[in-house]
Amino acid sequence: MAYSGRLAVIAGGLGGLGTAIAQNLRRKGAHLALLYAPFEASRREEALSTAFQSKTPEKVTTIECDITSDTSVAEAFEAIEALAEERSIFPSICINAAGYVSVQPLAETSAEEARKNIVPNLLGPMIVSQAFYRLYTTHRSAREFHINDKTVSKPPGRIVSISSQAAHVALDGHGPYCASKAGLNALTRCMALEWGPVGITSNTVSPTVVLTELGKKAWADPEKRQAMESMIPTGRFALPAEIAASVEYLCRDDSGMVNGADLRVDGGFTIR
Repeated sequence: MAYSGRLAVIAGGLGGLGTAIAQNLRRKGAHLALLYAPFEASRREEALSTAFQSKTPEKVTTIECDITSDTSVAEAFEAIEALAEERSIFPSICINAAGYVSVQPLAETSAEEARKNIVPNLLGPMIVSQAFYRLYTTHRSAREFHINDKTVSKPPGRIVSISSQAAHVALDGHGPYCASKAGLNALTRCMALEWGPVGITSNTVSPTVVLTELGKKAWADPEKRQAMESMIPTGRFALPAEIAASVEYLCRDDSGMVNGADLRVDGGFTIR
């Protein structure tokens, strides 16, 4: 399979979108290290059993991690490094799928509320990506890579961060969120520039509204949903599987010349 012997680290791996991405990579052979926030601890077992139905549980590991904390991320990546060594798998993929959004008129948005958007959406992916960079470069330089006892070429590094159509357009009531996602895209371009030479590509995927369970609840009002969908040329919201497929494309070996790009999966919302 495409990702046999490889480890994918997924921040936000228990969320609706993170789970869809994780399931797709797992089907294609990847081992998974799913980072989840402390507030998700109570639903970890249920989320894990529902998403993966106990198939090959040894290939799916969950690690509690506050992505906004250097210390928490460092501890999580120590566990990931130990996992990679124990199972002789190569940490080659990093997905930033955790995030936060709130809706409020900009004039009424407090600095604290702005931080709630900016810190997990921008600083968090930076901290996680830095930790992945260190782990990847250490493994790339320090050891041979084997699959079925055969020495093979070390896999390329892939960082894919979930951005948003909000990175490209102004959305009413989403000031800090728009800023955080635009910042994430800019940060990713810098990562692509600096880390491309060591074999890591860095890209973003910018979806429109995605019909995760949370997305369905947020847009449950038929009138509200129809109004938003009418602004999308394809006339509908995205499915989690469509975003997962887009992310997986950017993880492939043959996507190596895609670096510093943003893949808009928005049905054409941002072309207006």
